[in-house]
Amino acid sequence: MILAALKGLAALPRLIDAVESLGDIATAQLAQERKDEKDEMVDDIIAAARHRREQRVLEREAERVSGDSGETPEGA
Repeated sequence: MILAALKGLAALPRLIDAVESLGDIATAQLAQERKDEKDEMVDDIIAAARHRREQRVLEREAERVSGDSGETPEGA
């Protein structure tokens, strides 16, 4: 019985190392998830800005075209 207890105590440092390693892995996974979420938010912000810019370009082009059609020719 004492021998079994001593073997259990001898394994204790390896068990502690294994638990610490699992903690490190969990921390790394959480950090990666947070990074992925932030990257996705940045991508969404960039896409929204790109869409707004494209809309402004289209609106300016529409204004230019409608302005051109309403003008009288020069010299007429």
